[in-house]
Amino acid sequence: MQVLGLALQAASQYDPSLPDHGRKHVIQALVGVNQLVAALFPNKPTLPLSLIDLACALKDLDRGVVVPLLKPTDIRHRPPNPTSAELFRALPAAAMTLEMQSGKSLKEASREIASRLMKMGYRDSFGNRIEGEQIAKWREKMKTERAAENLAVARYQLALEQVKGKTPSEGSKFLLANLPELHPPPIPKKAAS
Repeated sequence: MQVLGLALQAASQYDPSLPDHGRKHVIQALVGVNQLVAALFPNKPTLPLSLIDLACALKDLDRGVVVPLLKPTDIRHRPPNPTSAELFRALPAAAMTLEMQSGKSLKEASREIASRLMKMGYRDSFGNRIEGEQIAKWREKMKTERAAENLAVARYQLALEQVKGKTPSEGSKFLLANLPELHPPPIPKKAAS
């Protein structure tokens, strides 16, 4: 279990604001997972080739090499939101659903979640306050798309499943309390002096 501790320690040190965007710690976490798998299953191959390729591709980025695995796909239209942004939206959307289950209207629930996000330091990609209408749109997307095709929808559904034993109010608080661990709020930029 010492191997698992090392993998978790590496993962906990992940910081995308570092010069390497946190790749070093992601690689260390993958190596730790590989060691854990090897320890748990000594007679089986370790990590699947796909995860080994991912670790190598990340290491290659530090050497200035972009392997095909990490090359972006050329698209002709506006690119979609980053997956991390979509995953972030899943938890406030789930919290809003729970607020509605507790008897609040769509407007009240969306405003409540927007207010909580503001107090937690979250802003939209332009640095503006996240409005209730935005959260209502996020929730609508989570309810109309398929989990098999959208990781954020899968997270939304999992979040609601995880709080099934709680009251809607407790569940909403629980989800938002865990949001900073998964998606730390942006650090405000210091004003130029």
